[in-house]
Amino acid sequence: MTRKSRKEEYAETTRTALLDAALDQFIQKGYAKTSIEDIVIQARVTRGALYHHFSSKEEMLVLVYEKLAKKLVAVIQNAIKDKTDPWDRAIGACLVFLDYCVDPKFRSIRLNDAIGVMGFDQWRKIDSSYTMGLLKSLLQELTDSKRIAIQTSDYLANLIYSLLVESALTIASAKDKKAARDELAALIKKILIGLKAEK
Repeated sequence: MTRKSRKEEYAETTRTALLDAALDQFIQKGYAKTSIEDIVIQARVTRGALYHHFSSKEEMLVLVYEKLAKKLVAVIQNAIKDKTDPWDRAIGACLVFLDYCVDPKFRSIRLNDAIGVMGFDQWRKIDSSYTMGLLKSLLQELTDSKRIAIQTSDYLANLIYSLLVESALTIASAKDKKAARDELAALIKKILIGLKAEK
């Protein structure tokens, strides 16, 4: 294993500091109100250092959004890793997603910022690779085990994912986020259970 040079370690530390600062600023102020100056001041580096690592503020948003998508998938996978029943895994994943939306320690970039900056196609590509990708695999488990009354899991995954995205937006704007989460969780469970295959 090749050991990193001090220069490489410094470059990696600088890059991480810049992305962490960008994420903090995007969450606090929103993308439009965050300036390059805000990011470099928080990261305690120069503008030149930022442009050495990144071509633009937009590139930074894409990278931090993808990092958040990976983190969400890891949180969900960890929460359902001990569940063996496909139904428990699928429903559990949806509930963990909703829990993520109300947990203050799990911060996220505003969805309208992400879509507005990246465009729908790029946003969808990232989410399809992570969150929706996981959902598809969980629903495929139900399809493969004949536990669900559908021909293919792809369309259902798109629909359930749309429900989760809208739920996230609803929770974000709700005064009582916990109450909104609980009501949405009950609805999503009913929708999924309603698709159970008859024995």
